[in-house]
Amino acid sequence: MKLTLNNIVMLFLISIAGLAGAVVIGLMMYGNEVFDPGTVGFSFVAYGLTGAVIFSFYHVRGLSEAISACLTVSVIQFIASLTLISWSTAVIWSFGMNLPVIALAFLFERKLAALKWGRFIVVGACYGSMFVLLSLVVAAIHSIETMPPEVFQKNFLDGLMIGLGLGAGVQAGEAFMVSYEEQRTNA
Repeated sequence: MKLTLNNIVMLFLISIAGLAGAVVIGLMMYGNEVFDPGTVGFSFVAYGLTGAVIFSFYHVRGLSEAISACLTVSVIQFIASLTLISWSTAVIWSFGMNLPVIALAFLFERKLAALKWGRFIVVGACYGSMFVLLSLVVAAIHSIETMPPEVFQKNFLDGLMIGLGLGAGVQAGEAFMVSYEEQRTNA
């Protein structure tokens, strides 16, 4: 039971830290709009939360449970976004953003572990790139022939900032948990 409670605490703490990192950046860019689901700023809350949950499940429970968490949060995000956007756009943004986060979490935990405090930069760059690619996919599906470069620039910046905040928050949450575990075992 103690291990399970410890896992729950770790999942919660890392998720909250990742969400907090994304929301803090969002507040600096969009102000209180981050809490309004009808605005672009809400993406800092939506993708900050889903990304943080996926990262925390990968860190605490491993790949199989991270996949399950990803599918669960993607379905919830899809259903919630249907009141605001079309179903095709909701599918693209819900699953298209969250599924690649599993690979990103793998990189974050395994391949980039040696970087210690530089991993959040990779998360930011990947989120920015995914925002641009998904904008292009949505434009193609909806037969939008031309999109001004400012749309892609703005989407890249939003994705970059969400990823930077999320990555820094997750790193801080993980560092806190490692420190806490070391103190607990030494006591």
